[in-house]
Amino acid sequence: MTEKIRYGVVGCGHLGRVHAEKLANVPNAVLAGVFDIVPEKTTATAEKNGCRACSNIDELLSLVDAVSIVVPTEVHHQEAMRAFNAGKHCLVEKPIASTVADAEEICAIAKKKNLKLQVGHIERFNPVSEGFKLLPEQPRFIEGHRLSQFSARGLGVAVILELMIHDIDLILAHVKAPVREVRASAVAVISDMPDIANARIEFANGTVANLTASRISVQKMRKLRFFARDNYLSLDLLNKTGEHFLLAPLKETARPGYLPALQHEATGRKIMFRQLSYPDFDMLTAEISSFVDCVLNDAPVRISGEDATAALSLAKRIEQTAMENLNRIFS
Repeated sequence: MTEKIRYGVVGCGHLGRVHAEKLANVPNAVLAGVFDIVPEKTTATAEKNGCRACSNIDELLSLVDAVSIVVPTEVHHQEAMRAFNAGKHCLVEKPIASTVADAEEICAIAKKKNLKLQVGHIERFNPVSEGFKLLPEQPRFIEGHRLSQFSARGLGVAVILELMIHDIDLILAHVKAPVREVRASAVAVISDMPDIANARIEFANGTVANLTASRISVQKMRKLRFFARDNYLSLDLLNKTGEHFLLAPLKETARPGYLPALQHEATGRKIMFRQLSYPDFDMLTAEISSFVDCVLNDAPVRISGEDATAALSLAKRIEQTAMENLNRIFS
């Protein structure tokens, strides 16, 4: 392996072009080439980023050590298998695949070939996710809202796989218990698939998560709230802010960084709070940089194929339940 890895991008749609552009800010990688099944997209992306416009996938794979796979979800499996069979490390955009079986096969070949597989659950690189460390134990209740304004991109899948899966992944990373029960409902408004969905997830340890996702909202929102014993944590993943509230005995001395919110003499308790803010940086650049560093240093990736498969499996379970209870605004 050279000091800089030779990198390629498979897929030159909107997000693929962004991947190619971000590589200019990744010091340990050089963009060697790009490929898309639409030649005009390949040429335009290559010219903009100063790399080779490859005429087919095999040409691209012959040039590189690693690739970002940024194609429609239904062909993630096809392109990942091709890249791994060619001996290339892969950063696969989320969701890892369109079926759990395909995801498991991708994981298996990466392990067999001893190659790095990272999946693009980008919220793991959101600086606000550091706030999870403030919770001393597993939360009792989690509430999530992920609302986006309408875009024609992504309408081929349910909002659960497009948006909610981000919060599913974050929650599975922090709730260490199997899922016991899933309830879900959804509404199709613009597309034939769920555009608004709500899921209630019960874990075997008693934690309950209630998630709402919409892709037809007037305003964007990315919020998670965690309720634990003597703790309440609110995180705004969009604006990079948060609040942490602590319930403590009146006699407890003030904690550094926390201010008094209220106190109740009769119960002998008080609430302290702390405003949280996090530095804003480009999360996609951080994601690609982390993957490149893992390839160069043979280190574990931040989001493994197994992590992504677990998120996909739960998302599919939610989607199946939601489709059984799907309401349509227009007949």
